[in-house]
Amino acid sequence: MKWTVLLIVLSFGLTVIAQKSLNPRNSKKMFGGGQSFKDYNLYGLQFQLGGTTMMNRLKNPENNADLAANGFRGNYTIDPKSKIGVYAEIGMFHFPKKFPKLKISDKKSIVLVSYVDWGIGFKYFRGAENISKNYMDIGGNFLYNEEGDYNFSNGNVYGRFSVHKNQYFKPKKRDKKLNFFLDHSLGFNLDYRLITTSDPYAETLAQSDQSYYKPLYVQMHYGLGFGFSPKRGTFIIPGVRLPILGYQSTVAGSDGSGKGETAFGKPSMHWFSSRHWPILFNIKFMFALPKKPKGCATGITNDQDKNTQRGQ
Repeated sequence: MKWTVLLIVLSFGLTVIAQKSLNPRNSKKMFGGGQSFKDYNLYGLQFQLGGTTMMNRLKNPENNADLAANGFRGNYTIDPKSKIGVYAEIGMFHFPKKFPKLKISDKKSIVLVSYVDWGIGFKYFRGAENISKNYMDIGGNFLYNEEGDYNFSNGNVYGRFSVHKNQYFKPKKRDKKLNFFLDHSLGFNLDYRLITTSDPYAETLAQSDQSYYKPLYVQMHYGLGFGFSPKRGTFIIPGVRLPILGYQSTVAGSDGSGKGETAFGKPSMHWFSSRHWPILFNIKFMFALPKKPKGCATGITNDQDKNTQRGQ
């Protein structure tokens, strides 16, 4: 189901008809009503802050065991849990000098790329796994319950590159668009895990499912944001970003030991006996950089000169 939703959103974002661009060359409404934007470059700084979490499976199957190697008889459930982490990023954004378009009629065309951005940052993920065991007697009668919690946290440095497509809102019976837009993005991120904290995994019942992702991995991600421009040259875009494809390797031990395997396509990360799907919630700030003025500025020596400069 989650793949269906993602494909629908992506298709919508890439085919929407552009009203105007977020580019400072031609969008006076988005920049607070200024008449000319030749004093701004087509690039600027961007930074973002936010939280991290990891989605897990919706249902946890019940596993039965009858006199396993450790003498356990009964059933057990493995329940992966997500915890809140943090992340931060800094980088730049770039508007194209000429928007790539796909013409679909004499009056309409699709802007394929609104802008691109990139950044480097740090992600901190936290998660856990709970194993609940119900002990039974030989007749199948419940004896008692035993639970164990295993926690982990991982800190990753990463680099990211994304291509963005903006969808602007234009109410009916109005010629001008509103100062709000949807920001769709598609890109890649390369991560390397620097910090690893993990409880010793002493659960023999789930040892066959034990696996840990290696420090280096790459993902293809999709992002959706809701942006606005509080003033000229500034954009604020709260949003969410999540991986949709991945390439990673796993090993049998959290210390990097043991025989592992390489998986392509799965965006979720394996830790303990469960898979965890990382999701980022963020607020992105974008600041277009002004151009340096050419020549020397004319000095203002008195009030009359000041009024002349103001057009009074």
